[in-house]
Amino acid sequence: MARSLLLLPLLLASCTNEVTYERLNLDEDCLTVILAPEGDDDDSAGDDDDSAIEGSADQQTIDLRSQPGFFDRDVIGAATVTPTRGPAVDTRFFLSVVMTDTGMATGNPVDATDRVSVIVDNGSVSLTEFDLDRSPADPARWAMELGTGGDAAVTERTDLLCVALYAEIE
Repeated sequence: MARSLLLLPLLLASCTNEVTYERLNLDEDCLTVILAPEGDDDDSAGDDDDSAIEGSADQQTIDLRSQPGFFDRDVIGAATVTPTRGPAVDTRFFLSVVMTDTGMATGNPVDATDRVSVIVDNGSVSLTEFDLDRSPADPARWAMELGTGGDAAVTERTDLLCVALYAEIE
């Protein structure tokens, strides 16, 4: 009987192994994508909504910046989304993240990053977070494909894709 009582706390302790993460980069590390009604020609004369996105209409890249005190450099990676605009139906956005490899044994963003996610904010629904997949061939690279949603005839909105880098806390 005493043995079974000792095993119970061990079994309960082994069941509560929830992973905890700490954010490595700034909350402002966001990309912008624009959804417009199907058939809207974003290159038409007088259409100036290209100014909302830095970079071309095909691709946007941002630097990923470290939280203060985590690394010996401010920029620890880059995130790219392509395309940057499309209709609300059948548009696929490819998001990729490449971490900076400093070559150092400690304090290397590639080794410190255990999870990369994107927090999607389109203003009309609650924030949704999706995890990117790490490349099996290159541990510095993470990627995912996001699909759009909405009525193709009338949906017009700007979505923020905020990249979050995390380190597992033991």
